[in-house]
Amino acid sequence: MKYLVPLLCLLPVISPAAVKIVLVGDSTVNDQGGWGKGFSGSFSDQVQVVNLALNGRSSKSFRDEGAWAPALTAKPDYILIQFGHNDSPGKGPERETDPNTTYRANLIRYIDEARAVGAKPVLVTSIVRRNFDDAGKIKPDSLVPYVDATRAVAKEKNVPLMDLYSLTRAHAEKRGPAGCIEIDAVDKDGKPDTTHLGAIGRNEVGSIAAHEFVRAVPAMRPMLLSGLPPMQVVVAADGSGDFKTIQMAIDHAPFVPDGQRLNIEIRPGIYKERLVVPQDRPRTSFLGQDALTTIITAAMSAKEAGGTFLSSTVDVQGTEFHAENITFENTFGVGSQAVALMIHSDRAEFHRCRFLGWQDTLYASTGRQYYKDCYIEGHVDFIFGNATAVFDNCEIHSKGDGYITAHSRTSAELTTGYVFFHSRLTAENQTKGTYLGRPWRPYSRVVYIECAMDAFIRPEGWQNWNDAKNEATAWYGEFGSTGAGARTSERASWAHQLTAQQAAAFMPDVFLRGNDGWNPAAK
Repeated sequence: MKYLVPLLCLLPVISPAAVKIVLVGDSTVNDQGGWGKGFSGSFSDQVQVVNLALNGRSSKSFRDEGAWAPALTAKPDYILIQFGHNDSPGKGPERETDPNTTYRANLIRYIDEARAVGAKPVLVTSIVRRNFDDAGKIKPDSLVPYVDATRAVAKEKNVPLMDLYSLTRAHAEKRGPAGCIEIDAVDKDGKPDTTHLGAIGRNEVGSIAAHEFVRAVPAMRPMLLSGLPPMQVVVAADGSGDFKTIQMAIDHAPFVPDGQRLNIEIRPGIYKERLVVPQDRPRTSFLGQDALTTIITAAMSAKEAGGTFLSSTVDVQGTEFHAENITFENTFGVGSQAVALMIHSDRAEFHRCRFLGWQDTLYASTGRQYYKDCYIEGHVDFIFGNATAVFDNCEIHSKGDGYITAHSRTSAELTTGYVFFHSRLTAENQTKGTYLGRPWRPYSRVVYIECAMDAFIRPEGWQNWNDAKNEATAWYGEFGSTGAGARTSERASWAHQLTAQQAAAFMPDVFLRGNDGWNPAAK
């Protein structure tokens, strides 16, 4: 930071080198129908998991089709190898192997080639097929000889073994036939798929795999998260995920216990939905790949909805909400308040998200909220509410002459307010006169710290909402503003130009700290 932060704090945070794990195998390993995503979610950010498993591959076809070479060129620390399902008889000559000859030879070759590039191979027995006999026990099937061969090769070659077959058999028999329906995937006819895993199954078996891995490789135990791994579900409009709409995922994904997070992966697309994340859905994450291609949109005005607070495209009420690479949009435009996102959520985080609207775009209502590398646009009061919010390295874009903020603190004793930290204030070319904010409620509080302001910002900076009494109660400040709009000597007399000591109280790690020491900026 130019004035407040010591020089060392300007340097990028360099984490210890991540341990890279590559997964190779078939559809029971990949992220869609296998345990891969639950496995990766069980580790800290010191572990990078690259899942190269592919549907329908055997120990033979995975190599023959060129899928093995990328596993070696990735230069991983560990390669986890699981085959068997598609090596079985009846899969055709391009995939079938004999457990005692060709399958065994394939595993040995994988091991030797992994070691040759400096990777540590780990063999994994196939997860069980959840087919039960009348006594509630798993039926032996064609996997068993391949499981036995995998165990034998691991012992012969002195390779760590993850015996998922034994573990998933015990897990399935404990759940029983009825309980396993909950972890099964669903086939195209809507029937239980007893080979592949649904959302709960991917999570549970992934956790089993992670704990089995650290048993087999004790050096990795410190990197295993102590809490429960996230529940993972996928939304895809084309039907390739677990749900076609985001609201369906919110409503119908399994409820997670305390301490666990529901991760909703939203694949690229335009989702024309109005959503509610209710209070009984805490710790929900919306995870996109790119905000430009993952868009949640609606066109609802306050006039049509019956009030500003009823117009939102997305309404978040559950605590600890998290979003990455998502666009929240209300396209109603000129003529009415029209909220893109309304959020009542403590410890909420937004990373690389966009908030698009015209009037009242982002209703940052209550709780502590952190916005990092986001883009927010609008015209009038387009960031409003009474949250304790930090906007870190964001672009705040005015689409016309108006007001950026309308904070609504009602008492000087409240710790709420908005802080814009190292952000950029930009505007459409025709915009000539925009205020930094005005007080929706008398004790409104907004601070800009080391923000770049273009010339469209009005010299006086702040407006009193046409009530001079607000000038005695609203608390507005700046520190280290730059750019053509940073005419601080011309600011309204009732606003504050902060000292370094005063500005320190509004740093993200201080302003959001609360009683629990929350510091999202440190991640």
